[in-house]
Amino acid sequence: MPNWSIHLIVPLLALLIASRKENHKYILLLLPFAVLPDLDTLLAQHRALLHNIFLPLIVLIPVLFIKEKKTLFMIASAYLASHVLLDMFQGGVVLFYPFYNEMAFVDASLQLSKGNELLWTFDYGFTDYAAGWETAYGYITDSAGTGAMFFVFLAYICISYRNWQERRH
Repeated sequence: MPNWSIHLIVPLLALLIASRKENHKYILLLLPFAVLPDLDTLLAQHRALLHNIFLPLIVLIPVLFIKEKKTLFMIASAYLASHVLLDMFQGGVVLFYPFYNEMAFVDASLQLSKGNELLWTFDYGFTDYAAGWETAYGYITDSAGTGAMFFVFLAYICISYRNWQERRH
């Protein structure tokens, strides 16, 4: 799994880039949500129980009813989703747990060959939820950097869209 500091720094930077200045205090206060999914390491279902798509979606539900706190729930959900996304690039997560017990993974890496050629490898899909992940032991791929870049790229898209919306109005 990515180092806890990666789980903190990548979404923090992405949210600081993509957010308005008045939301920066919430971004810092809600930072613990970025590592919350790893609490399932203490339980029996690591990479499944809290590493799925439903946790960020559940945190978004109050946005429908509590409009004045929309920003808080959106930031917390972004932190949770970033953790799941980064771990998908780092071995996989049981994305649809408890309804589907297979690990979704993305393996993308850029490597330099012995002949100084850049090699891009990309693989994705679902694989068995191996017993090793239940106790937080599993294989680690080298694609966490790609996952981090992807998340920051999403932040850039968000800020570009927001700026485009502001220019239209």
